[in-house]
Amino acid sequence: MTTIRPWVFRPGYNPGMRAPLLRVLLLLFLLAACAPAPTEPPFVLQLPSPTPAAASATVAPTLTETPLPPSPTATLEESPSATPEPVPTEPPDPTVTAPPLPTLAIQTALPTPLPQPETGSGQIQFLNPGPMSRLLSPFLYYGYAVPGFNHRGWIGLYGEDGRLIDSETVFLSTAFTWAFYSGELEFEAAGAGELGRLSLSTRDAYGRMTALASLHVLLQPEGYSQITPPGNLHERCYLAQPADNRRLSGGRLTVTGEMRPYNSLPLVVELIDRNGTLVGSGLAPVSPAADDRFVPFSVDVDYALASGAWVLISVSQADERIGGLMYVYSHEVYLYP
Repeated sequence: MTTIRPWVFRPGYNPGMRAPLLRVLLLLFLLAACAPAPTEPPFVLQLPSPTPAAASATVAPTLTETPLPPSPTATLEESPSATPEPVPTEPPDPTVTAPPLPTLAIQTALPTPLPQPETGSGQIQFLNPGPMSRLLSPFLYYGYAVPGFNHRGWIGLYGEDGRLIDSETVFLSTAFTWAFYSGELEFEAAGAGELGRLSLSTRDAYGRMTALASLHVLLQPEGYSQITPPGNLHERCYLAQPADNRRLSGGRLTVTGEMRPYNSLPLVVELIDRNGTLVGSGLAPVSPAADDRFVPFSVDVDYALASGAWVLISVSQADERIGGLMYVYSHEVYLYP
């Protein structure tokens, strides 16, 4: 059974005003819900801790602005000017050995200072390599020489069978007596290694060989180089007679002098005119001294000339171990029939 409450009159109440009031309240609720969230961080009230001396004093509150922590899901855009934080690296493993750093091998081509030629020095001097040096290919050579015609010389490397392995022209430009020279030669050693001969020579304007000096070296396909000192750099031969640029006649020329021979092979004395013609020759026996001192020699050379001519007196010694010449010394005289 439904109970019907009787309407009771309340003073000041108007039933017609109920609906507009509800609409206003609903509109305010919607506006509040759609309002943007505040971007400013809230203010947190922090009270400083009282000191023991003022524990009983009243401390005025201080307002401190404390930003809220970022949202865990927030994504930060990287700024171009931002400095990246260092990435932590693991400590090195002490059991792992780092590879060694490369060693920079700086090769000094020439020693400093170089010995300078002195009075009595040879027309051709080898400062590097020295006699019986052990060489690997390529190797550096250098020394001093009296320039030949057109300021040139010629250097050659021979194998133990007499073959020419490598050679090149040497430029000898200087305003003094001796010119410094240097260069590099290559070779392929036969077998496990072989004996070689390094020779430097000069020629005059008529193509005649005026000087030659040589030394023996060991050519190795592998291993290590061992350069010996240059040894005695003085000239190996001196002609006592005839003197340079003398004018002589008679059909026979007596040649005397001193020599530090390389070996026991006889010296070959030749007379060569400017046309390259051999007009006379002879042999002078020598025997090397144990201490490499000078030994005397003498030879009479018969010659035949139709008229007077400039003739080069050439004193040479052959190599007893490798085919070819080991040494040449010369000067020029004028001969009449």
